[in-house]
Order: sequence, then structure tokens, then C-alpha cells
Amino acid sequence: MTMALYKLKKEILGNSYIEIKSTDLINNSTLSHPELNKCIFIDNIMHTVLDSSDFNFAAVIFKNTNENRKSEETYLPNHYRDSLWKIEAIAKEWRKRDVIVCIDNNNRKVDRLLAISFNNYLFKSAGGQQLPSILPHPILADSETSAGLQLVDMIAGIIRQYHMQHDDQLKEKKSFDVTALQKLDEYYGIIKHHSITTRKIETYNITGLHICPSHYTT
Repeated sequence: MTMALYKLKKEILGNSYIEIKSTDLINNSTLSHPELNKCIFIDNIMHTVLDSSDFNFAAVIFKNTNENRKSEETYLPNHYRDSLWKIEAIAKEWRKRDVIVCIDNNNRKVDRLLAISFNNYLFKSAGGQQLPSILPHPILADSETSAGLQLVDMIAGIIRQYHMQHDDQLKEKKSFDVTALQKLDEYYGIIKHHSITTRKIETYNITGLHICPSHYTT
């Protein structure tokens, strides 16, 4: 997948080392013009790289507000905890014993608190101790240097924009036109097809693409 990404960057965008960002690609101005190189690039990524590969998606979808609690040394926010449970579900499905979690870099202070709270959750909480596949060594990486994180960022951008267009709870005022919306729906269908199926691990119900309630803030 990484080699295919570099090849498509070079052939279509003219630069194999360019950092792809969902904010630059997953928007109305790009998706409404199928003739643009950016749109052709996205189409190739979704159909020839992602849809033909063996992998699973999972996502926690919630409205980001100023009330959402941030990482502290003794607290790992809901969306990280939920994500770890989804990762554990995929690890069990694929029978993988050891899994390293890569987190897109924010800044050094946030990274330090997140790494501490990440390990505290795994070691000191009842829930974390039910996640044996996840190694207590998160990699806090920069998407500019990681092709995998760039792919994940684009997928997250599609999921975010899809729900901002379709979900009343998350919807924004600016709407996509018909052509862009059709592309967005098409790409989301690929993601949904590859998302993990609903199942139970221990006492937890795991859903692949989970839309959180409006009070999801703590």
C-alpha cells in the first residue's frame, strides 16, 4: 500500500514525497471536478489501493466541541479508549498477539501527556487490562514522514465530511454539490464495506463505525 501510494503521488501529483492532507483533498472544490489531478488521485487511492487491499477500518465519530475533555496524565479521553477497543477487536479477528498503536503527532506537551495516560490506562484500569494485544509503547508520529498516517488521515477526512453532510447532529452549513456528494458517498461505501463487524469483547460491544451520542464529552 505504501509503495502504491508513492507511485500514485509521482505519476498523478508529480511529487512522490508530497504530504497528502484530507483538508486539501476531501472538499467540495476537489470532488466536484473529476477531471482534476487531485480527484483522479483520490479515486485511484480508494479503488486501486484501499478497496483491493486486506485491511479493516474502525472509527469513533463525534462532534468536537470546547467541552471535549483533553488528555491528562491520569485520564485518557473517551475517543482514545474507544479506539483501543476497536484495535483490540481487529487484533483478535486477525489473531495478532502484539499491536503497536501509531498516533498522529500534535505537539510535544500533548504527546507527553497522551503517552503517560495511554500507558496508565493499559496498566491501571480494569478496561485497559482487558486489552492484551496492545503494547504499552505508542508511537507518536508525524504524518509528513508516514505514508500510513497520510492514508488514515484521508480516510478520516472522508468519514468526517460524510457525516457532516448527512448527519443532523454533525452537519455543517456549507453543503457539497451533487457530483461531490456522489463521490463522497461512493468513498464512504468502500470504507463501510471494509469496517469491522459489530461484536462483543468481554463486556464491551464493539461497532466498526460508531456514531457517538451528543453528550460524548468526558
